[in-house]
Amino acid sequence: MYRTSKLFLTTATLLSALFIGIALLSPTITESISIWVLLISVFIVGIPHGAIDHIVASELFGNNIGFRGHLIFYSSYLLVMAVLGILWFISPPAGMVVFLLISVYHFGQADMEEFISDEHPSISWNILRGIFVIGLILFSNTGKTFPVIADATGISETVFQSTFSYSNTIIVVLVISYLLVSVYSVYQNKIRNPFIFFADAILLTALFLITGPFIGFAIYFAIWHSSGHIHEMIQFFKRRNKSFGLHDFLLKSLPFTIISLLGLTGLYYIQEFTGSGQRFITLMFILISVLTLPHMVVVNKMYSSYTS
Repeated sequence: MYRTSKLFLTTATLLSALFIGIALLSPTITESISIWVLLISVFIVGIPHGAIDHIVASELFGNNIGFRGHLIFYSSYLLVMAVLGILWFISPPAGMVVFLLISVYHFGQADMEEFISDEHPSISWNILRGIFVIGLILFSNTGKTFPVIADATGISETVFQSTFSYSNTIIVVLVISYLLVSVYSVYQNKIRNPFIFFADAILLTALFLITGPFIGFAIYFAIWHSSGHIHEMIQFFKRRNKSFGLHDFLLKSLPFTIISLLGLTGLYYIQEFTGSGQRFITLMFILISVLTLPHMVVVNKMYSSYTS
């Protein structure tokens, strides 16, 4: 159990407290380091956490799938990435909508895997949790997020500002609704470890509202999501009586980690060429969206194997 472990609770609390403290004491420092914290989160932890999807898939579909099986997997994986990439090129607004829908389900599924009781279906809770997290990202500081969305979709920022002019109200409604549904679910005995569950929601809300969407997303993506998946993948192999620890993950994911760092370098030079830090962030999130969909398919199959 990752999200109820002492390691996660200590790391998430201390890191969140650290950046919340910096944001309260010196907003200027927070502003200057937010991009670098985001980059470290995404390229050192976030993207590499999906770097062993091929190994997980091989275990799920059979270790002896051979050359043809590997060819089908890699071709399918790359095809899904290519289709989403083409969608972003043809219709950026459609690409953004697909990305947000994928993120809602994927983040929610990963977060709620340990909190929902086995006897209760969790799809609705996956979606609710995902909306909660994505809502915090989008509306915690629209002065930061809307320019990125506008740049990614080609839609004027003023359209988003006029459509979502009451972002503070949206956040309040979002948080209260999430907590009310949570209270009802605890009353119905649908939630495990309710104290940790509520503390988690309060900590995430404080993290995003005080540090802003970039650092908030960085800590959430690295500690809550990516590190959680790494732990779950290690446990997945242990359930199958396979020797696979953290050092194995680091070794197996190294090639894709190097590719990620090369991607970071490429994006850095794009930023230098365009002179736009905003464009850099936009390209990074588009890259995440292209990688997320095929990764989500593998993870969903992994979760399904627990009950099969």
